[in-house]
Amino acid sequence: MSVRALRALLRGVPPSLLDGALAVLVAVAATTMIAVSAEPGARPPDAPAYAIGAGMGLVLLARRTRPMPVLVASCALVLVYHSLAYPSLSVAIVLGVATYTAAERGHFGRAAVIVGALSLYSLGYRAIVAQDPVLSLLVEKAALQAALLAAVLFLGEAARSRQALAEEVRERLRIAQEAREAEAERRVEAERLRIARELHDVIAHTVTVIQVHAQVAHELFEERPERSRQAVAVIREASVEAMRELRSTIGLLRHLDPDGEPRSPVPRLSSVRDLTTMAERAGLRVGWSTRGEPYDLPVAVDASAYRIIQESVTNVIRHSGAGAVEISVSYEPSGVSVEVVDDGGGPGEAGGGGPGEAGGGSPGHGLTGMRERVAALGGHLSAGPATGGGFRVHAWLPAKEGYR
Repeated sequence: MSVRALRALLRGVPPSLLDGALAVLVAVAATTMIAVSAEPGARPPDAPAYAIGAGMGLVLLARRTRPMPVLVASCALVLVYHSLAYPSLSVAIVLGVATYTAAERGHFGRAAVIVGALSLYSLGYRAIVAQDPVLSLLVEKAALQAALLAAVLFLGEAARSRQALAEEVRERLRIAQEAREAEAERRVEAERLRIARELHDVIAHTVTVIQVHAQVAHELFEERPERSRQAVAVIREASVEAMRELRSTIGLLRHLDPDGEPRSPVPRLSSVRDLTTMAERAGLRVGWSTRGEPYDLPVAVDASAYRIIQESVTNVIRHSGAGAVEISVSYEPSGVSVEVVDDGGGPGEAGGGGPGEAGGGSPGHGLTGMRERVAALGGHLSAGPATGGGFRVHAWLPAKEGYR
């Protein structure tokens, strides 16, 4: 049987059964050595001698829970046995299991001191009391016993080191697995938020236009049917645009390159004119200005600038007190600045709500989504009352080289 097969077999044996078998084996070995040993001038083995031999095995039943006390007890039994002048025993066989267990449980230094002291005591006793030849003791007995005990000590230490290394590897694997799971959860959460932002940005503007014109059509249905028909026409066009953008967004989410970039075009600042046209149909007067020399922005920056304008205009439409909005884009060497200012009375007016608020004044997700977009790109955003009235949203996005 190979060592690996033996290891696998022992791994399946209950610890208590294995300790019992070792205790019986050592007890049988000790009593057998006592029975067959014969030394001139030694005391013949009797019941106490066999009882001590059996005790050398029985103490091993506690070797897992109390390795050092078991080693000390085993050494004490050996000392008592030899002090009674019984025939000598092989110390390596009697103490081998206790010594190995102590070293394997991390007590290598103390076990080496105890076993070394016992070996020196045994050598001195045999040389002085029993008057055995010193050369014979060193060459034939002491050296062999010491070598065997040293081998057992280092074997136990090697087993401990291997177990510690295996435990460290398992702990590192566990930490790495937890880190992978945490990173996967973080990526899923980030993707969920990104999808939520995209869907909000795509749908909110068009649905707001539909909402405004549906209200107009409802209120003027009897008095001004021609105006109601115009509102319904705008609703129809806005619905078609909403479905087109929704299908486009879902298509982008389904078809991404390995690096996460969409394969189809994404909204950019060059498309803002279409956005302002729809806002004008909702009854807003829209002003548009550009400062600086336009240049190709990174895709993420360009798309985010468009989404910020879209969300801001959507909230202006919701703001019933606003009749006009000014949009300005400034191209700078280090980035792009976007500003949207309306002439409404600010957040809190009847039927209104500032950026990031839904109609009726309840908190929404618009401003939160804009802040998340800007923060993800390393820019900054401010939103609040404008000088002279109205509401102002200003965002600055860096045009980092790494995004191009």
